[in-house]
Parts: sequence; structure tokens; C-alpha cells
Amino acid sequence: MPRNKDFDYDDKLKTARDIFWKKGYNATTMNDLVDTMQINRSSLYLAYGNKHDLFLKSLSNYIQKKDKQYTQAAKKSEEPLEAIRNVIYSVFESALQDNNCLFTNSVFELALTDKEVSEILQKQTLKAVALFDNLLKQAQAEGSFAADKNTLALAHFLVSGLVSIYNTHILFNDAKLTKQTTEILMGTIRM
Repeated sequence: MPRNKDFDYDDKLKTARDIFWKKGYNATTMNDLVDTMQINRSSLYLAYGNKHDLFLKSLSNYIQKKDKQYTQAAKKSEEPLEAIRNVIYSVFESALQDNNCLFTNSVFELALTDKEVSEILQKQTLKAVALFDNLLKQAQAEGSFAADKNTLALAHFLVSGLVSIYNTHILFNDAKLTKQTTEILMGTIRM
């Protein structure tokens, strides 16, 4: 009869996500994971696979968290441009609170060298682009945004701008500068 796990899978996954988040994929060792997650090595391998498998699960878990954040922020307003501003502002608040971003770290550390990570990041980016593109098209349809603007190109720009919010805060740890970056990004969706 198989032995039951004596730990919470999701809780330990969050712990792994946080260490990858703080140290990066390459700097995180299996010993770091075993020590931080407080499970033995064989349990880690049985539950999550190898380090790379665990990282992919951690990144997917983080992305689910971000999806929920974006959706909730967008739903705070029925006005499409305000919904976009809400999403952008939620990223600003996250940058200040978390002072890091596993997505941003993964883009710069792994996107060029790890095909699986790159695919996850691209999929999430396109999902966020679709959210913004949809909202921009709604704003155009109701006349609150210029009809001649390329919504898809602007949506891509806005999503890349979300990364710049984290980038600014990670590098300078300056809330005022990070807020200014956020406001400039929000200014790109004025009529």
C-alpha cells in the first residue's frame, strides 16, 4: 500500500516558487529546495520531479496567481480603459509589495535558453496581450479610444510595460520612480 504524503503539495510548491523567485533558477540548488521546502529529496522527486520540473510547476503556479490578479483588477470597472489602468496599477502595487517577479526574472534568465520556459512565458504574454487588445477594441467601439490606433501593437507594448514596472522597482527600489513609470505607461492609453 502506497504511503500518503505528509505535506501540503500546494504549500510546498509555493515555498519552491518563492526560492526560485528570490535566487533565480540557476542559483537555486536542490539542497536549497530540500532545506527550504523541508521535505526529503526522494519526496521532492516523487511529488514534483527534478529541479526543472519543479521550476516549471512553480512558474505555472505563479502565472495562475498573476492571471487571477489581472482578471480581478480588470473586473473592477466596466469602462475598458479604466479596466486596463486597474491592471497596470495592480502590477505597480505588486511590485512594491513583492519587490520581485518570477515572470520577469524568468524572461531575463531563461527565455533565450530554455524552450519550455519560453513557451510558458510566451503563452502568458499572449494571454495578457489578448486581454488588453480586447479592452482597447471595446474602448474604440464605444468611442473612448482613438479608432485609428493599432490595438494589438499597443497591447503588446502595454504588456512589455508591465515588466518595466517590475524592472524599475527591482533595480532602483524607489516607489516614487516606480509610480512615475506606471503613470507614464497608463498615459499611453489616453485618447
